[in-house]
This record gives sequence, structure tokens and C-alpha cells, in this order.
Amino acid sequence: MKLLTFALCALASFSVFATPPMAVVNGVDVPAASLEAAVAQAQRRGVTVTAEVRQQLRDQVLAEELMWQRAKAAGLDAAPATLAAIERAKRQAAIEAYIATQVKPVEPTERAIRARYDDIVARLGAKEFRLSLIQTPDEPALRAAAAQLTQGAEFATVARRTSRVPSAARGGELDWISFRQPVRDGDTNGLPTPIAEAVLTLKPGQISAPIALGDSWALVRLDAMRDTLVPDYTAVRDTLRVALASQAIEAQGKQLVIDLMRGAHIRVNP
Repeated sequence: MKLLTFALCALASFSVFATPPMAVVNGVDVPAASLEAAVAQAQRRGVTVTAEVRQQLRDQVLAEELMWQRAKAAGLDAAPATLAAIERAKRQAAIEAYIATQVKPVEPTERAIRARYDDIVARLGAKEFRLSLIQTPDEPALRAAAAQLTQGAEFATVARRTSRVPSAARGGELDWISFRQPVRDGDTNGLPTPIAEAVLTLKPGQISAPIALGDSWALVRLDAMRDTLVPDYTAVRDTLRVALASQAIEAQGKQLVIDLMRGAHIRVNP
């Protein structure tokens, strides 16, 4: 009798404290954890989860459950493409878990952070430039763009239409950049040397002639120029620390691959 009473009490206790499902969809419980997982994922992306956003996430979870039920009813959960996708996801998750056991976070030393800061500052020139760029491997298209600009076309419009580099989405706009003068190869903070040389011949608002860049062509406009603003070390220290830590992890990952390749027996078929 005591055992029966204990069992009934335990069952009652479980009923009181168990987390109820977020919803029941066509007789299927949707656990509250599904919504909390969606909330956590949104927060990791930097989304502020307000009451309205939380409701939107709830609706997404419910919609996903409905589509999952329909997919299963159609037998798509066992379709070859689905099983292959599951296998790829499992493979990738296992690889990432293995990498996590081999690659460990490295906290940069203060000396290393300071050295990176000093190196960046040493690469700066007296002036920094705000530029807009059009770049494409198609020389005729580049020369046509130059003609359009001469006739008064908007640079941003032509850049979005003609340029084949990521800045095209921003109308060709680049971030502020500074480099030492005179211009020397490999000492222009990543700006191609011919473009750096062209920039120094321009006044704000002017556009260069077509510039040959080996396998592509470019037009650059000097939008603005100012004295170089050297950031204070304390203001950029954390950014540099994160960058160095990421580079250390990346270096470990590359070394891991090299070591695995060296220790493996690989035959590549022709």
C-alpha cells in the first residue's frame, strides 16, 4: 500500500512539474524547448527578442512542425535526397566535433597584441582616402563604364551594373584606407599598387582613367581625403585580440589538415 501511495504521489508530482508542450499540432506535442532553441539561435545572430519577435518565432516553429508532418506523410523523410542530406549533416557535425577536440583556443599575449597594433600603425601614411571602385575582367565593359561616367552617369549606378567585386553591392564604396608614400609593392595595405598610384594623382571627386590590374580592369574615384586618424591602442585592443585568437585557431586547423595528409595513404586516380 505504501508503495502504491508513493507511486501515485510521484506521478502527481511529475504531472505538476513537467513542462507542458508549447502547442499540440494535429495531436503531436511541440515541446517548449523547440521555441527556446529558436529564441537562442536568434539571439546568437544578434536579434533582440521582443514579445513580437518571440511570437514570430513561435509561428515559425509551428509552421515547421506542420511542414514536417506533411513531408513525413508524403514519405519524404525517407527519400534518398533526404537521407543523403542527413548523412552529410551527421558527417559535418562529427568533423566539427573532432576539430573541437584538436584545436584549442589560444589567448594572445599582451606583447603580441601590441606588436600587431604597432605593425598596423607603421603601415599608415600621413593621409587616408575614401574611394569608390569599379572593377571587372571585361575591358570593353570597363571602358563603356568610363564613357558613361564621363557623360554624367552616377558612379554608384554604374558600379552596381558593371563591377564584379564585392563593393559593387555598395555602389563601389570602399572603407577608408591609408598607405605609406611613395607607393611600394606590398606596402599599400592591400590596395593594388596601380590603384594606389592613381589615387595620389586625383583630387576629391575625380575619377581615374582605366587602370590595368593584370587579369582585370578598374576605375577608381577619390571621394574624400583627410589626415590619417590613428586609433588609440586601448580602443582597438579587444578587436586585435579577437583577430589574433581567430588567426591562431585557423593556423591550428591548417596544421591539423597538413598533419593528417602527411600521415595518410592517399592515391588520387587520374
